[in-house]
Amino acid sequence: MRHPRAHSRGPVTSSIALGLGLALALCACSGGQEGEAPTTPEPSASAATPEISAEPESPPTSAPSESAAPQAEASPEPSPTPTPTPTPTPTETKAAPASKPTPTPMPTPEPVAAAGPPAAFGRCAVCHNAEKGAPDKLGPNLFGTFGHPMGQGSFGYSDALKNAGLTMDEATLHQWLENPRKLVPGNRMSFPGIKDAAKRQEIIDYLKKQR
Repeated sequence: MRHPRAHSRGPVTSSIALGLGLALALCACSGGQEGEAPTTPEPSASAATPEISAEPESPPTSAPSESAAPQAEASPEPSPTPTPTPTPTPTETKAAPASKPTPTPMPTPEPVAAAGPPAAFGRCAVCHNAEKGAPDKLGPNLFGTFGHPMGQGSFGYSDALKNAGLTMDEATLHQWLENPRKLVPGNRMSFPGIKDAAKRQEIIDYLKKQR
């Protein structure tokens, strides 16, 4: 059994033989040289394949427009920046310890005696002193008598006052200054008394400080 490709070569071989015969005949007619083998004209590359331009046509360059902005002038060269001088770092100094504030001395309160006795003591001052070391008058010096027994001391007290057994406290002085004859009958103090309790209190507060 023959292969199918054997049948397909027959027409091709016949065509080639026919072509060679025609070529030889043309050579003989044209007076070609002997011995030259007829050549089969090769198809032109340009005829077989159309020429394709490798580079695409570039679009026409448009001329610069007259209205285009003029080129900016070249800026002048910047002046060299001066190198800053380094600031010296201050040397850290240790702060001196804060001194303690000096306490303000408090003023010493002035005693009442230094400022003088109250006005109510004016009736007593006729017969009595109330200052330390002052002499006796018609009556004894009253300095330091508050809180002590009545009728005691170097003064010549009446027997009624010496034997009364009273103490010069606030309650007793209120009664004594209001009416001494009533509190101690038979004493020698000729004093009508002070009826105003506020004035008696001023005298008593003064005597409290005179000791």
